[in-house]
Amino acid sequence: MRTTEDSGRDANRSEEGQAVRASEVPVRPTVAEALAEAVAEQGCDRLFGLMGDGNMHLFTALPAHGVEVVEVRHESAAVAMAEGYGWTSSHGVGFCSVTHGPGLTHTATSLVVAARSHSPLVMLLAETPADYEGAQRFDQKRFVDACEAPYRRLAADEDPASALAERAYTARELSRPVVLAVAADLLTAPAGGSRGPGPAPVARPGDADDRSAADAVAKALDAAERPVLIAGRGALRGETGALMVRLAQRYGAALATTVPAKGLFDGHPANLGISGGLSHRRAETLLKQADVVLAVGAALDRGTTSSMRLFGGARLLQLVHEPAGGPLHPQVTRVFGDAERTLRYCLFAPGRNEAAVEPWCGTVPAPADCWTEDLTDFAPVVTEGSVDPRPVLATVSDLLPGGAVVVIGNGHSSGFAATLLELPPGGRFFAAHGFGSIGQALTSAVGAALGAGGRKVVVVEGDAAFMMHLQEVETAARSGADLTVFVLNDQALGTEYQRLHAEGGPAELAAVATPDLAAVATALGARGSLLADAAAAADVVRAALAPGLAVVDVRTQRGVLSRHMRWIRRARPGTVMD
Repeated sequence: MRTTEDSGRDANRSEEGQAVRASEVPVRPTVAEALAEAVAEQGCDRLFGLMGDGNMHLFTALPAHGVEVVEVRHESAAVAMAEGYGWTSSHGVGFCSVTHGPGLTHTATSLVVAARSHSPLVMLLAETPADYEGAQRFDQKRFVDACEAPYRRLAADEDPASALAERAYTARELSRPVVLAVAADLLTAPAGGSRGPGPAPVARPGDADDRSAADAVAKALDAAERPVLIAGRGALRGETGALMVRLAQRYGAALATTVPAKGLFDGHPANLGISGGLSHRRAETLLKQADVVLAVGAALDRGTTSSMRLFGGARLLQLVHEPAGGPLHPQVTRVFGDAERTLRYCLFAPGRNEAAVEPWCGTVPAPADCWTEDLTDFAPVVTEGSVDPRPVLATVSDLLPGGAVVVIGNGHSSGFAATLLELPPGGRFFAAHGFGSIGQALTSAVGAALGAGGRKVVVVEGDAAFMMHLQEVETAARSGADLTVFVLNDQALGTEYQRLHAEGGPAELAAVATPDLAAVATALGARGSLLADAAAAADVVRAALAPGLAVVDVRTQRGVLSRHMRWIRRARPGTVMD
């Protein structure tokens, strides 16, 4: 007969058994923990972002998986830094995270810049909970669609790792920013296990396309008397640049680049440097004589062609690896093919022999030598307390350490930096000017510095653009970025000032004095210095290029115009030159 005591012992054994069985059941990670692990599995060791209540649990989960969170001071900087990090890091994709509502809207410009620059990055975006009715509720997908970034929501039962892997794959394949949106309350819920939709297929050229493209390109070049090959950022991948050199040798072509591919053909006797509004005088004269132009990894847009002013009588071919693209000028024919494979087929196409042909343009002096002519062509008065930025940048160019990464912004300052800075051996050049925005160079360069693997990153930016994200100097200091910033400070919105001045308008409205940038940079953790005397340029530049974070306030004489700006003035009848 069982006693009450026996029943109590049975109950205890049952409870103990249930506890043991419960302990044997694996605890499912939260969505935040699963995403953090998935980010690490993608090879990412840094994620850029600004913590909010929507993404704070992701931020607290990341360090446990070896991912450092770089806290920025503005969400726009998180996207730009992720873009720059992708430029220089080994795996090529940057990661960032922002919270919902204003956290997202603050990123708009940087998202469009990354989309227009074809920069792969993944944004982990918080969404408000389904039952949220507060002030931050709005259609985030519609907003992101307008910023030209593909949007995907993580379903409650979906495996976060597979969703993130799909986003990273899509970012790489499309070379653009993508978004994975996660409801804030879902981050603390157990992770689901179902697999969502896989990557959408991306149309890519096949062998037949490559052969057809090669046939079209080879026939055009074979018939050309004055061919020019233009490389863009897409030509920096793999062996494309080297194949373009071989193709130029076969057909006697001249070589040129867009701004983002600057330096690719340095040392080649037929290197014309940059094609477009930032061409030097000799290159411009030769480019106008071209009868066939082939662009590889480059858009034949307004900047590269100077609104077709350079190539009015030429036949223009653009080699693309996607069947669709942006607006097409009626003078341009798109040819669909993989760049490397198409160029290899071109080298063995019927026509001219493989033997090297002398370039039709002859031997062209190095772009740096051609740009020294600009100093004698245009020599404005430089008053005491300011400098001509051109010889200063020539000094920077001479002192750049090997392997340095150069990042330039947009605006009047870019006309000096893109032309006068020459890359050292092993160096890379990046232009943070997608979407025509100013203010992107500093933030992109912080990310580039953190992904550069010990290489010095050098930024040239204008003062108005620098002031837009001045606070991120502190982020650079806190994260240990090896970064040197040269601020060409004419204490004005340079392009607008010069254009208003040329039109006889109220140019003084574009003059906006800056604070003591060297002092402010020092307060934010950098080595700040002032360069207002040309005689001190070499010493100041050399000190600024030492390891660590430095900001140089280069007090620029406002009357010094880039060659591009001088051309704009000459194109306006009745304007006055300084």
